[in-house]
Amino acid sequence: MKADVAVAFALGFTLKALAGTPAMVTIDFPGAVFTDAVGVNAKGDIVGHYIDAKEADHGYLLRAGRFSTIDFPASSGGHAHDINSQGAIVGQFFRDEVGHGYLFTAGVFTNIDFPGATECRANGINNAGDIVGSYATGKDGAVRWRGFLRRGGVYTSIEFPGASFTEAWRINDSDQIIGRYLSDNGSCHIYRLTKSNFVTIDYPGSTNRTAVGDIYPVGGFNNHGDIVSGYCNASNCELETTEALHGFVLSKGVFTSLDIPRAAGTVAFGINDEGDIVGGYTDKSFRVHGFLKRARP
Repeated sequence: MKADVAVAFALGFTLKALAGTPAMVTIDFPGAVFTDAVGVNAKGDIVGHYIDAKEADHGYLLRAGRFSTIDFPASSGGHAHDINSQGAIVGQFFRDEVGHGYLFTAGVFTNIDFPGATECRANGINNAGDIVGSYATGKDGAVRWRGFLRRGGVYTSIEFPGASFTEAWRINDSDQIIGRYLSDNGSCHIYRLTKSNFVTIDYPGSTNRTAVGDIYPVGGFNNHGDIVSGYCNASNCELETTEALHGFVLSKGVFTSLDIPRAAGTVAFGINDEGDIVGGYTDKSFRVHGFLKRARP
């Protein structure tokens, strides 16, 4: 399914430098009660998700200081997850309380649903137009989630060996894929997939609490192999858990924790080839904001 769309632009954007940290800025969609920043491309274009005053979900694009809302036609809301260097955007929209993936490019939406899936989401896109995401099969208590790769219109399922749950988050231009999985004991882990070889990735000391729960819908991955995501250092890992949520960067085999100054919690969702990082943080009143951490001030 394809549909043309007129994208609404919002002026008077909010993009504020955090005090004392010129390389970090807060991102708030005008009038929104919730904003996060999920993907960033090499040109610095940012996509993400916001919730408006009526509690409706929307995707957005932030380009050259201007916001635009990204809503799949005739949907009840959605999210934008990733954007490549050509400006192609992938995400998820909702219709009749069911999630579906989408591709938005050159003003046209295309439905992205794994064949036979009961629910789907598109999470990442590389510069060749290859798309990765997650899909569900089954209903009620028998739902099972797997990752997928869509290349040239052909879908391939991705499942970590022995996992009860698998997602595919991002794909880079070297065809490496990252995602997360649940092991048989219920612990959550990140994986990197290279030519059918899976490697598990856990933040040191947080073996069971890396990228756990719904607060980590995606992680970031670039063409240098750098990964961003998050970890929790408490037994309760919800957004309202003060100072338990932290972002991290994995670059050249070294983990670095990432926290927004004075935030109650931080998660990292995207990274481009320049090393610019986007994500979300919770302030002391538990309101969620997006952020951009530039590699250079």
